[in-house]
Amino acid sequence: MADNIKLLITDLDNTLFDWLSSFVPAFYAMVDVASMILSVDREQLLDEMKAVHQRYHNSEQPFALLETATVARKYPNESALTRKDLLREAFREFNEVRKAKLQLYPGVRETLQEIRKIGCVVVGHTEAVAENSMHRLELLKLLKEVQCLYALRSSAPSHPDPDRLAIEEKYKGSLYLLPSDHRKPDPAVLKDICFRHGVAVKDTLYVGDSIPRDVAMAKSAGARAAWARYGHRHDVDLWHRLVRVTHWSEADVVHEKQLQSAYQQVKPDIIMDSFADLLATCEFAGPAQGSEARALAASV
Repeated sequence: MADNIKLLITDLDNTLFDWLSSFVPAFYAMVDVASMILSVDREQLLDEMKAVHQRYHNSEQPFALLETATVARKYPNESALTRKDLLREAFREFNEVRKAKLQLYPGVRETLQEIRKIGCVVVGHTEAVAENSMHRLELLKLLKEVQCLYALRSSAPSHPDPDRLAIEEKYKGSLYLLPSDHRKPDPAVLKDICFRHGVAVKDTLYVGDSIPRDVAMAKSAGARAAWARYGHRHDVDLWHRLVRVTHWSEADVVHEKQLQSAYQQVKPDIIMDSFADLLATCEFAGPAQGSEARALAASV
């Protein structure tokens, strides 16, 4: 039993929802429509998408389709906004499939509501780009249950529409942008989140689906860690389709193996087969009070 938890920090993808089952079908549906619009072989377009992903080191790069070689060749003098409009049916297909496929794991909403009701602070933390993550929270109607989100600042060009409100303005107070090169299991950001919310690291629980990234980061920082074991139950075919277009280089694969080896002995405090397991294995409390809160606030 993990007791006196005053701050719950939760990973998003494959912890609150099955990211793989929503993103991969949506991505391939978009490519299928785009290949017809552009009159280009599907496999060639997939190769070009992979090249863009590798350029930005992100397999979920917003509007990567607009930067493919085929699009540049077909619409050489058009702006990004015009290219987006010319490919609107492909983007529409992506959005419709994603919306249909994106679902919370059982018990997530009810569990977060119960934890918030107790008074515990709940925030999100992800390595995914902020625009994508905030949009998923909106689609899932989860913004009320997650007080704020800490997510990566995109290294990509700005949105094709120059008049679109910047994401930091749209979600002011609910979104904190992290450096684009931030990577788990660096515990520095986790410690900073605790200080920002006036909660001691020892009274913090981090929930995530990765042992070498989420659990190792939490334990290195001095927080408690809950491993969402259910997040590893992937469809093998979807996984292979993701690998087909991933940004991962050979160096990334080597680094991942090194992480797995370095942190294979790290043990979570809690192993979860359902997000609702948190209510049975943890005792949540309200935020720090009195002198403890003042001391932590002074250290921010």
